[in-house]
Amino acid sequence: MSESTVFRGSRRALRIGTGLALISAALYGANVAAARVASQAGMPGADLIAWRSVWFLPLLAIIAFFARERLRLLPGEAGPTLRLSISASLTAIFYLSSVDHLPVPMAVVLFYMFPLFVILLASRIEGRRISRVQMGVFVVAFAGLVTAVGPSLAGLSLKGVLFTLGGAFACAYLFITASHVPNAPLRNAFWTQVFMGPLAFLFAWLQGGLANPAVALGIAPVAVALAMGAYALAYWLQLVAAQKISADRAGLLFLFEPVMAIAMAGLFLGEVLTPVQSIGVALILAALAAEIRLGTREP
Repeated sequence: MSESTVFRGSRRALRIGTGLALISAALYGANVAAARVASQAGMPGADLIAWRSVWFLPLLAIIAFFARERLRLLPGEAGPTLRLSISASLTAIFYLSSVDHLPVPMAVVLFYMFPLFVILLASRIEGRRISRVQMGVFVVAFAGLVTAVGPSLAGLSLKGVLFTLGGAFACAYLFITASHVPNAPLRNAFWTQVFMGPLAFLFAWLQGGLANPAVALGIAPVAVALAMGAYALAYWLQLVAAQKISADRAGLLFLFEPVMAIAMAGLFLGEVLTPVQSIGVALILAALAAEIRLGTREP
């Protein structure tokens, strides 16, 4: 195989991974806003995750059966898959629990410290240097994020802040771990749900017990369905994308999630963007465009 063919194949994988990451980010953004609506209807974040695992786990098992994909873990796969599952579980539980206590924009801006954590952890774990361009893109994107969200001290909850930052750190580790697990998105998603469901039930119990899901389903059935379905598809796409792009690049691309979350919050929660916040969104999109443009030059 010629060097030019390998290079074209690498660029194609990079473009596909970039597209899948952006779609996943958009779905995650819709999931956060929907989870906020579900929380206000009586289904807190941990409850939502717990009940989601009840149908998502058997669905994954059924799909794997018909796809004839192996779900059993081999000895060398157990460690990486366990780390992926735990980090993904803590990310989801902490992040969605934070919107029980914080407005969506506040939770988003705090959670999106995670790309910085990704860059720092990746450089530490993988021994790669942080480039000036990479740091510059992140600074512009995060500045745009802060401008778009326009955080204030109103509605600040210490518990919500701790949940969000805990989710951000877990998410950073998730992005790094996801690039080291075997290329088997269905199997990885299955084992993630094996751990996520029990952890979410435990977390909900520690928070005072599970709420009656019928109440939230009666008040906001569309929001509950969207929060469950959007996450399921987003997580699978994220695992596929992680095999094609680096962890730090994925972290930057996922800055598209807050754009979607802010837009959804404006539509369904009455949080309308001001002109200044719109400028912030434009900065985020500009940083994403720069990252995509510069990143596709990598072999």
